[in-house]
Amino acid sequence: MKKRYTVLGLSLVLALALSVPALGGPSNPVASVSASVKSIATKALKKAKAAQTAANNAQNTANSASAAAANAQKDATAGQKDAAAAQKAANAAQGTANTALGTANAAKTAAAAAQASADNALNVANGKMSGEVQVEGDEGTTFGIAGCPSGKVPTGGGFIITGANNNAATVTESSQYGSAWIVFAKQIEGTSGATWGTVATVNCATSP
Repeated sequence: MKKRYTVLGLSLVLALALSVPALGGPSNPVASVSASVKSIATKALKKAKAAQTAANNAQNTANSASAAAANAQKDATAGQKDAAAAQKAANAAQGTANTALGTANAAKTAAAAAQASADNALNVANGKMSGEVQVEGDEGTTFGIAGCPSGKVPTGGGFIITGANNNAATVTESSQYGSAWIVFAKQIEGTSGATWGTVATVNCATSP
């Protein structure tokens, strides 16, 4: 009976030793597996949190990039509108410049035609008239006359008021008369002194 109790006590001690490593028994396989799983789970959780943080950072970066892209698109659209307006203004300015150039060219052509006409008229006049001379007539009191030499005709004329009081006289007529030039003068009312005279002049040329 004593041996029986001894064996039962040894069995109980062995069971406790297997259950509790501190009592000198081998490690519990179930406890070891549980600790390993917990460690793996803890590491996995840390990696998941790190991955979530990285994902959040990536999302923030993506959001910032999207906002920057939207702003860039907005700026590009505004720039395109400004460029279109500038192009329109440039086209209008070019049109105005082209119109002004056309007007200038037309004016230049008209001026060239007028110059050619004037040159032609001068050549005709020079061809028709030659041997120009100026003739000064005799001095008269209130009348003067100057005639062209034989074969010449008047092309213009004028007058000279002579004397110390020539500013007291006024010319009332100066014109061509046949092949001569005549001048009429008179005393200005309210002036005194009659020491002045009248001389007619005439420009003459030979007509073809």
